[in-house]
Amino acid sequence: MLTNSHQRYGLVSKVLHWTVAGLIIALLWLGWYMVDLDYYHRWYTVSLDWHKSLGMLALTAGAMHVVWAVVTRAPALPASLAPWERLSARAMYVTLFVMMVAMPLTGYVVSTSAGDGVSIFDWFEVPALLPEHAGLRDLAIELHTYLAYATAVLASLHALAAIKHQFVDRDGTLRRMI
Repeated sequence: MLTNSHQRYGLVSKVLHWTVAGLIIALLWLGWYMVDLDYYHRWYTVSLDWHKSLGMLALTAGAMHVVWAVVTRAPALPASLAPWERLSARAMYVTLFVMMVAMPLTGYVVSTSAGDGVSIFDWFEVPALLPEHAGLRDLAIELHTYLAYATAVLASLHALAAIKHQFVDRDGTLRRMI
């Protein structure tokens, strides 16, 4: 089944969810790895190029995920959830969707603020859409950093909540996305 049902997520939602999740995990790890590298380290340029390319893939997949979530209806939350859990689930859902677009978008601004486009695995280039601007670059770097930490915390809480609901509450929450 490609689309969501009342009880389960469809294949499209699952593929988008796990693709974005994998990209976010890889990008967070790669970002934290890169900040400890010296500019002259042999992996600095390679890891930065990979980070930019994967970030643009994450932006594309994240935007597709947001659009898909808007045009399709998510399965109903389990009836056993307390009102505060329902509110928390919806808030987390919206916040993670914002993060999956905002995080790579700020990275794009950082990468293109000097006027150059972003090369995607040396296959093609995404052009810079904004004029060169040092102040905007500084703001984007700061936002990108804070969003990375926030995304790591939120994604971890999201995963822990899914595991708790699956194995403690036994309400099948995680099973719906696998």
